Amino acid sequence: MSTQRPLNAIAIDVVGQYNDAAKHLVAAYRNGTRRAVAGASGRYEQLLNARALPLLNDDVKGRLIGAEQRVAGVVVDAVERSSQGAERLADRLAQGAVAGLEAFDARTAWTDDMLVTSALRTLNTPAANLSLQVAGKVAEVSRRLSERVAGEAPVVKAAKAAKTAAKKAVKRTAKTAVKRTRRAAAAVTGA
Repeated sequence: MSTQRPLNAIAIDVVGQYNDAAKHLVAAYRNGTRRAVAGASGRYEQLLNARALPLLNDDVKGRLIGAEQRVAGVVVDAVERSSQGAERLADRLAQGAVAGLEAFDARTAWTDDMLVTSALRTLNTPAANLSLQVAGKVAEVSRRLSERVAGEAPVVKAAKAAKTAAKKAVKRTAKTAVKRTRRAAAAVTGA
């Protein structure tokens, strides 16, 4: 007979996976904003330096470009500060959730040897494992998205492929979990 992971350990892993996913999404936001600001700045500079604007002398163009760069710097700094705050908030929420799960586990430890608790744990373990797999897929997809946003490669195609793969994995896992739950229920009622 194989030993099962405790449900609280699975739940803590789920919290960790969603915390990682949140951080990946914040990083994607931060990197996407940097790329968008850099692209807009480059286009603005190209526009001002184009020969189509002969009315502006080099001094005026330089001041306009300098002002735009200061505004872009303010935007990037604000996004950086808000991103750091969002990451800290995600960490605090995850730590609070983990602390709550550990406290609940400590308060309910006396039920570990009860037959009813063991049967419920057997029934709920497949669903908990499914939840962990879904959280892992979400974290993986968000990590890939963050990496794509940080680079120059197009995001849409990779995100669609990852989403399709995640859906297929969830469907396979859900079918397996339902079968296991039915078998476990049959074993408990037949025992």
